[in-house]
Amino acid sequence: MPALRIPRRVLALATPVAAAILFTGVAAAAPPQPMGTAITIGCINQGSLASMTAVTAQPGPDTAIPAGNVLFSTREAMWPIPAAGQVSVAWLNRSNGRAGVVDLGGAYPNLSALVDTGPGDVVATVFGSVNLGSGPLCNSTPAVGGVLVP
Repeated sequence: MPALRIPRRVLALATPVAAAILFTGVAAAAPPQPMGTAITIGCINQGSLASMTAVTAQPGPDTAIPAGNVLFSTREAMWPIPAAGQVSVAWLNRSNGRAGVVDLGGAYPNLSALVDTGPGDVVATVFGSVNLGSGPLCNSTPAVGGVLVP
């Protein structure tokens, strides 16, 4: 009986390692990285004096994001949701010197833009204005962040 313990232990240790090697998948892209929250303050919006919009940056490569690109996107961070908005991203790739400003498109608050930054360390600020439907056009605070693009 003791002679069978060693092969069982070896098998018990080797099986998970062998399964990990055999069933290794392709590495997934980095998840969206938060860049902060843009806050609109001082505009009356459905009984609230503030609205918040979350900003993320997701580097490629991914199924819809080519290598050397970043998908900047926004979504509501807290109720109430503004009626419309014009949001832009100013970005700078500190590794290769490329820079630009791009408007995010889509239906507010789910705006996005795919930006060809090239590989490197990218810093960006997201800024814009928000239309709350029943009141004036208001500016939101910028959200600032960085992302490493492979």
